[in-house]
Amino acid sequence: MSLLFVKQADSFLRSWKGSLSMKEAGEDQKDWHHDTRADQGFDHKYYCGACEHLMRDPVQTECGHRFCLECHWALLKESMPCPSCLRDNGMVENGSCATLEKCFRDRAIAKEILNLQVYCRNEGCDWSGPLRELEVSGADLHQHKLSCIQQHLDYMLEAFRQGLAKQAPGSGASLALPEGVLGDSDGEELPRDTEEQHDLRVRVQTFENIVTVLNREVANTSNTLMAQERKLKEQETVTTQLRNKIQQHEKSICLKDLVIADLQLRLDILEHTSYDGTLVWAISDFTRKMQDAIDRKVPSIFSPPFFTAHCGYVLCLRLYLNGDGIGANTHLSLFLVIMKGKYDAILEWPFSKKVTFRLLDQSARRQHVVTAFKPDISSASFQRPVQAMNIASGCPEFLPLTQLHANWQGYVTDDVMFIKASVDS
Repeated sequence: MSLLFVKQADSFLRSWKGSLSMKEAGEDQKDWHHDTRADQGFDHKYYCGACEHLMRDPVQTECGHRFCLECHWALLKESMPCPSCLRDNGMVENGSCATLEKCFRDRAIAKEILNLQVYCRNEGCDWSGPLRELEVSGADLHQHKLSCIQQHLDYMLEAFRQGLAKQAPGSGASLALPEGVLGDSDGEELPRDTEEQHDLRVRVQTFENIVTVLNREVANTSNTLMAQERKLKEQETVTTQLRNKIQQHEKSICLKDLVIADLQLRLDILEHTSYDGTLVWAISDFTRKMQDAIDRKVPSIFSPPFFTAHCGYVLCLRLYLNGDGIGANTHLSLFLVIMKGKYDAILEWPFSKKVTFRLLDQSARRQHVVTAFKPDISSASFQRPVQAMNIASGCPEFLPLTQLHANWQGYVTDDVMFIKASVDS
């Protein structure tokens, strides 16, 4: 088998890492591999064969080598052979070097990597823990890094202040620095007010200015926050007051709706009330009401009240659509009801006026059903009412149901029946 010499593995990988670094210049490298310290000495199997960092989302190729998921994609984009094969063999054998297209996610090694014990990259921080905590911390990890930097800056600022305090005029003390820094091997000392001390003073002043600005910003932010809180409380108070007003208006509207409904009812009664002893009663939705009477749901219905005069008797009609008494299930039963009125004290009792009932034929034939009766003055039904209304009395066999059904179109048109009652004056 012929061999195709490509290049030495180390030079090939150096050139690939150079191209990778240029592509990562504007990217967040934490998305490529785990960001940990390189001197922690983990097993070689945990490191990527390309970037040589702890692998993130490891994948394993068919040749058995492992890479970070992003590094693997970068190699595929560049159409490069397996770097680990190059590193192991030193050259690529034509047709025998494994390709990178076939791979699978190595979840077992990923779990082992996330359980590795690592420690903080910031100098002076003693935090340590499993790598998975760095992966899931998110904002907490960023805050931890900022805290480490802040502690380092505070330490430097305190050291600068202590050094300058020792150099205060008249103190006779000198800044304690490592041996050989302020003098040479012959013991020759440099002047106290050196350029390094001046630089320290400038840096300390800079830090103090930064702290002053930050304190001012914190104070301004605190004041703004307090003002916003006060404004929010005021708005909540106004909102509560508005809600109370809305509830009051809703109650007023409900009361007005009740008043309007009552006035509308009274107006309807006044519009349909007769004061001449005559009532024309339009019974709408007659078919349904007839069925309700047959089913005994609503055996009878009442007409609106009518008057024999403005200061006369108050009367109404009561109709049993499926009959009542001797006319039950065979006839329409129609009765007169005397109601308690405002002027009963000045009227003549018992009620003795002749009453005439008519079932109006709405067809062209005008064959009305007419029945009249004279009240029985000995009956309690025609005495002065004690309750809201007396017991109904009249014609239990007003109209046979067979006659009604035989001339249904004449007596019930558009599902409306008309009954007329008249009282002699």
